Amino acid sequence: MDLHLKQKQDQIEIGTRIAENAPQIAEKIITNIQNSNAYVSLQQNAPLNEYEELQQSIMFIRLIGDAVSGKVSDSKETIFEWGEHIGMLAVHSGQPLDTTLESTSFYREVIWDFIKEEGSLQSMSLDSVLHISMTINPMIDYAVQAFSKSYVKSYREMSEQFHLSLQELSVPVVPLFPGVAVLPIVGDIDTNRAKLLLEATLQQCLDHEITSLVIDLSGVSYIDTMVAHRLFQLVSTLKLLGVKTTLTGLSPEIAQTSVSLNLDFDEITLKGNLLQALADFGYGKLDQKNKPNKKNRL
Repeated sequence: MDLHLKQKQDQIEIGTRIAENAPQIAEKIITNIQNSNAYVSLQQNAPLNEYEELQQSIMFIRLIGDAVSGKVSDSKETIFEWGEHIGMLAVHSGQPLDTTLESTSFYREVIWDFIKEEGSLQSMSLDSVLHISMTINPMIDYAVQAFSKSYVKSYREMSEQFHLSLQELSVPVVPLFPGVAVLPIVGDIDTNRAKLLLEATLQQCLDHEITSLVIDLSGVSYIDTMVAHRLFQLVSTLKLLGVKTTLTGLSPEIAQTSVSLNLDFDEITLKGNLLQALADFGYGKLDQKNKPNKKNRL
């Protein structure tokens, strides 16, 4: 029989046997992983559902078998897509990247043990075994590459979304009275946060139909030149939207920065603290009216 034809037949036979025995191969892989240090580390950080883990392994091994036997037309693309999908799932389940990559060696080892056993039973030549290895090893590498890329991409997207959510929570426009709200700013303001501050504040003022906004800066100790300009840009833009702005709690450092930049405070209402600003809207006056007069009590 022609050598090339024999190698092709052996490859189809091995691929078919791998797909048929995928559950047994997957169980052995999972058992080996569980008996290793990698599994202990995984369990401590993010335990996986054992059934789901087994099903993912079976799916991958069947995919390898079908690719080897030629049942998959574009094996590289199919395995790459599978790796991308599993990478995304791993991020959302909290599975560590390094632990998952460590398990790759177990897949190679168990699959090759199966191939050697089947090859021996079917008296396959060394050339056939080497030919199969040149097919399987790149497939596993494709899966690892796709998994890693997808994992890093999904992790970065989740981190960015989490960071954005935290930033959005740091721009709380709090309505106090009809048309009146306060924006307490706490912590350092960098350029990115200043940009978000501008965008989120404008939108929240429109959503809540705010006409007067008190921006309390008592929780901010320092702002740079760019942030100071962003802050005044916010005040100017709010004015165009019909929102009157009051600034409170300016620290000496912020005041000095603003003066050094020749920023114009003429059209901005300034108050020493939040209580003084709210008094203009009747907050303190209402409390005074509700207090009983000591003279009337005598």
